Amino acid sequence: MTLSLPSFKNKTVRTLLTATAIAMLLQTAAVPAAGIASAAPAADTKVTSASSTAIYKSFQTKLYKKNGLPEADRYLESKIKQVTPYHATLMVMQLENARYKALTAIEDRMLVPNVQDQMLKIYKWNDSFTQMMSRTKDSALRSLLQQARDSGYRLIPIEGSLYPIMNYAAFEKYTSYVNKDIKQYIRIMAVETNHISTEDGGLMIGYQDMLNRALNQEQFLNDYPNSNRKQKIQMLLNEYTLYTFYGLDNTPLFDYDTNIMDANAQKGYKAVLQRSSSKDSAFLKKLDAFMDVVSESKFEKTEAVEKWLEENVPVNEYSNYE
Repeated sequence: MTLSLPSFKNKTVRTLLTATAIAMLLQTAAVPAAGIASAAPAADTKVTSASSTAIYKSFQTKLYKKNGLPEADRYLESKIKQVTPYHATLMVMQLENARYKALTAIEDRMLVPNVQDQMLKIYKWNDSFTQMMSRTKDSALRSLLQQARDSGYRLIPIEGSLYPIMNYAAFEKYTSYVNKDIKQYIRIMAVETNHISTEDGGLMIGYQDMLNRALNQEQFLNDYPNSNRKQKIQMLLNEYTLYTFYGLDNTPLFDYDTNIMDANAQKGYKAVLQRSSSKDSAFLKKLDAFMDVVSESKFEKTEAVEKWLEENVPVNEYSNYE
């Protein structure tokens, strides 16, 4: 019996970073208080509820204006020390929601064929929007690149095209003012957008890095079970679980011809298990059990291994794209 790789593995990072936004955008613009952990204002600030609320309302007015993302971001950066952690957290999450919502429109404008042609002609590896702006003489293109940069996006190449994606590094300036769960959430997402994990059906990071990311995601869910961003991190962990136990189309965990487990994956999985042997982790316990099964089969994908996967990591339970 041979199982095919799950269909989700054909998804690129573009899908990963945009489709999961749906869950957040279904929330109301004013994130409910139940989804935000409580925190006290910084000791060296004098913030009143009334002044904080006034800033919050002004922020919303700017945020929901047409093309208001850059102005809202600048306003938030200038005022965040003057609001309560509750309002700071609320505004940062609303800024994230708004950036996700506006991303499709920016992406569509960049994917117009003649725009892509212009961009590809001046693009150099790992370019930022700012670097590309300095090379173009086309005022319309420069304006588009600037809008994308100032709206909180970064640029990546995917399968021969250039795409804008969320730039979570742009949120890091706010982590000192938001509640602990959102601070950790931003750090997790910054890792994802700073160093893309998958592209064109292949794994772009090392196996130990992949497992460490999954462990950080699991830790977040354990530490903040009531976080407003719980669902987003759960979806991310689902993807990493499938990467771990199945691989991807162009980076299969078991070789298509020999059915033998990738040697680097073997080494990476063993190293993480050994290094984290004292860690209380459901993810690691499952990985340890998996390694016991595959080692008994001499790291070949036998029927026993496939049966274990079907019973313990069923694809339909972890796939975010049904």
